[in-house]
Amino acid sequence: MLRVTRRRYRADAARWRPVDVADEAADVVAVARAVGGPCYVFGHSAGGVVALEAALAAPECFDALAVFEPALDAAELPLADPASTLAARRALDGRRPGRALEIFLRDMVGVPASTARLARLLGLVPRFRSQLIPGQIGDVEALERLGDRLEAYRDIGHHVLLVTGTKSPGHLRRRTELLRQVLPSSDIRHIEGAGHTGPIRKASELAPVLLADIGAHVSV
Repeated sequence: MLRVTRRRYRADAARWRPVDVADEAADVVAVARAVGGPCYVFGHSAGGVVALEAALAAPECFDALAVFEPALDAAELPLADPASTLAARRALDGRRPGRALEIFLRDMVGVPASTARLARLLGLVPRFRSQLIPGQIGDVEALERLGDRLEAYRDIGHHVLLVTGTKSPGHLRRRTELLRQVLPSSDIRHIEGAGHTGPIRKASELAPVLLADIGAHVSV
């Protein structure tokens, strides 16, 4: 098993221009080609969109994939109000990472405002301040640049396992359902008690779901 650290979250990556979803999809394809098949890819949130784009870009590299609440920017369900994205970017550029995180969590993820305010304290943590918060805001901007890709995902010929958490914000579950409606081959599973951080906090429940799907759709 390989874990890819996405480009925008790497401390050693040169940031000479905004990172697009296509750049990160190309990274996933490069890894898949380097290791060879069989290959099963899993992506979470924005990483789920990267996995979908990788499967479209190089279908021959993958056998199946799974995504946990992919952060799709759909025309009928925009990922964020552009004004919120701009406010978060201005806060980040103004060296107020905690404020940028608050806006991201409240307006884009959909957590309660009181929880988002408390999360501002994470802006004091060096790793959050230098990598994770800028990465999250950059993700939203990249997904907005990518736009609505639902119709394109009709061309994904692989089986796709869709996973959601029962405690995730409703809009994330709706985005997953929108994806389900266009994919030619998919199943959906719900992790009881999981929120959007399910792949981290509920890893022990998620792992057997993924292993079962690998067993059903990947020939070793």
